[in-house]
Amino acid sequence: MNNRAKELGLKNSHFVNTNGLPVANHYSCAYDIGMISKELMKQEVAHPWFTAWQEDIQVGLPGKKSKFTLTNTNKLIRSYNGAIGTKTGYTENAGYCLSGAAQRESTRLIGVVLGCKTSDIRFAEMGRLLDYGFANYETVQVAKAGSKIKQVRIEKGDNTKLFAVAEESIGLTVQKGNKNKVKKKIEIDKNIKLPIKKGDRIGMIAVYEGNEKSAEYALVSDRDVARAGFVTTYIRMIKKLI
Repeated sequence: MNNRAKELGLKNSHFVNTNGLPVANHYSCAYDIGMISKELMKQEVAHPWFTAWQEDIQVGLPGKKSKFTLTNTNKLIRSYNGAIGTKTGYTENAGYCLSGAAQRESTRLIGVVLGCKTSDIRFAEMGRLLDYGFANYETVQVAKAGSKIKQVRIEKGDNTKLFAVAEESIGLTVQKGNKNKVKKKIEIDKNIKLPIKKGDRIGMIAVYEGNEKSAEYALVSDRDVARAGFVTTYIRMIKKLI
């Protein structure tokens, strides 16, 4: 867990157990929990868990099983427009906590509240936090996953061209009114080695708000490209001479 935290760039978290119960030198912060939640939201398989309100499970020994109904402790799912997750928490030391996520149109927001005195307060504060976010920010879509960004020539390939495509959907959330400040810069690797497999990284796309770089994303090949054979290479040379 601590190695993964470092990979995500978390600087104020250290884990001693997997359950989150209080123990010496086990800690995190609102920002880091938000970053963990952001990474978790990328896992599509987990989304039904966040938004399910009630589920029936079977408990007990074989032959003596009975139905038990689990209810989601995240009341935001039923009370807040667009709520999609993610996790409640409580210990005596930490108080009532919540990592809440909501999406409206293309804008997805994640908020974290810690140390609330009651469960109701955490949901009320999260609602206020998300309301502020949706009122003041919007997401500008830069590219859809799989969309063609730039055509690339591969002189020595059996196919002389391919397209650099976005590996994932790319967007930038900015303060409302700053939409026109969003820019992108595309860089294709200078020495692309053959063979190329579909999905291989061949470049980067950087997203800027004004002159400030906000993020970088990989661009990948949309197809396989093998090295051209002797006959193909010879024919191309002849055509250039004609």
